[in-house]
Amino acid sequence: MLIAVEGADKAGKHTQVVNMVDYLNTAHGIPTETLDFPQYKSYWGGFIKDYLNGKFGTNTRALPAEYTMLPYALDRQAHTLQIKQWVDNGKWVVFDRYTYSNAYSIAKLPREQWVEKINHLEEMEFNQMGILRPDYNIYLYLPAEISYKMRTQGLKEYQNGKPDIHENDIKLLEDVADVYKTLAAREPNKWTVVNEIKPDGTRMNPDEVFSVLRPIIDKLTNDYQR
Repeated sequence: MLIAVEGADKAGKHTQVVNMVDYLNTAHGIPTETLDFPQYKSYWGGFIKDYLNGKFGTNTRALPAEYTMLPYALDRQAHTLQIKQWVDNGKWVVFDRYTYSNAYSIAKLPREQWVEKINHLEEMEFNQMGILRPDYNIYLYLPAEISYKMRTQGLKEYQNGKPDIHENDIKLLEDVADVYKTLAAREPNKWTVVNEIKPDGTRMNPDEVFSVLRPIIDKLTNDYQR
């Protein structure tokens, strides 16, 4: 199976991907690989890095969604052969962001265009480019204001010491969350949304998040083995 973990920056995706890979390998005996996107050191990742660092302008809505989607998709396509080899060898793959991370491009547009652009994204990646469709998606929801406040923490190498143009746009972050919720509502049997904010208003710690994910992984493995 291919499992994608999606979510805003600072939502703890990497931690949960590591937890999931370890759990699949040890508790279920399923050989599992992981890959994160974008691959910033790849050829297409270089285009993405320049875009996020503002080389083509700092207005996140200045470029058409179809164009900003493309380098992300090409980066995934360039790694599809490796992913297929893992699958052919009986391995599962857990992604730290995958196809639907292009929610960032869709979220720049008026809400009434979202479904049209989601359809474009799926046609482009799955049908035209041959990128493997994820079997299951997990969205780690963290309110935009938290991601925005944390945007200067844990900066990645490509960011050159400052938040990228997506992280600096709180309205975009809010709309991205709604795009993900739209995606999850379209295919509820292929998505789980994990709200990291507890009823008392505090944030789940990583162990609490994984306590929600563990039974989801158990069900996926049980369904797969039937």
